[in-house]
Amino acid sequence: MLSKLKESGFERVSFREAEDLAHSTDIIGLGSRADKMRRALHGAKTYYAINAALTYSNTCEALCPICSFARREKDPEAYVLTPQDAYERARRFVEAGADEIHIIGGMYSKLPFEYYVDFIRNVRKAGEKLTIVAFTVSECVLMSRVSGRPLKEVIKILMDAGVDALPGGGAEIFDSSVRMKISPNKLSAEEWLVAMRTAHECGLKTNATMLFGHIESPENVVDHLMRLRALQDETGGFKAFVPLPFRKGKSSINANSSGVYALKICALARIILDNFEHVRTPASHYADRFEELMLYFGADDLGGTYWSEEVAVSAGAKKVLRTENDLRQTIARAGFEPVRTNSNYDL
Repeated sequence: MLSKLKESGFERVSFREAEDLAHSTDIIGLGSRADKMRRALHGAKTYYAINAALTYSNTCEALCPICSFARREKDPEAYVLTPQDAYERARRFVEAGADEIHIIGGMYSKLPFEYYVDFIRNVRKAGEKLTIVAFTVSECVLMSRVSGRPLKEVIKILMDAGVDALPGGGAEIFDSSVRMKISPNKLSAEEWLVAMRTAHECGLKTNATMLFGHIESPENVVDHLMRLRALQDETGGFKAFVPLPFRKGKSSINANSSGVYALKICALARIILDNFEHVRTPASHYADRFEELMLYFGADDLGGTYWSEEVAVSAGAKKVLRTENDLRQTIARAGFEPVRTNSNYDL
């Protein structure tokens, strides 16, 4: 991919250049540069998936200040799905046409490792051809601690049970001073990156995320993207970068974002992450017409239908039941070519 961009005349930006871009007010210029890179990689092709979210629990011990979804163990709204629940929900998603299931939940140490394995096996029984994208590395590290197994062994067991890829959650912002304020009880940035390296060594492809629009600075954004770029240079294991807008919801932390800022983050990601093939802006986080704009600021993937998504909705994202036709129309209206795929980009 780097060679493809170089052939098209694009050179890798340095840390200093990236900081200058992050401070730039020339949003149209950033967008134009990102759009040229996106088209050099993908032309008019824009990807989407027919997928669903299966959130096994909102019971969480981390209780991050940024989170509106998590509940304490004895909260009346707290829940934990059973593996049988997983099968029944996944079966309904398959019957509705889903090609893949995304699975995440809270950080809850009372769940044994076997629970997660059974959960995956039951989802796999619902559809042998499903792509299963399951568990952030934060959850995988918790499984390692609870079970006493090395992380690599945990990941390989999950793969044997049916996991095809990992989501990119838990990255938030890597800067330690910001991280201590927004997610103090999660993995440190270094631990997250080590866990991702381990997943890549096991042969799993993963996404990478960044939560923006809270208390981060332009320097924090650049630092985050540069650390991701460095690990990708080393492992090549990331498929897509996914910028996620923070919503205040029930959080005590104020949202500090705008549509212009979201477009800027998208463009910066495409320009800086020259070794990431895809920039994904999930339709569940953005309005359809705004998604059309983001396709001109470096994004090439709308994520998917994400039926039953709960985390973003809990923080105030609009609950919309999107169909394949909705996504195809959004892409076509913007002048691009819709391409149905999955999280591993198996066309």
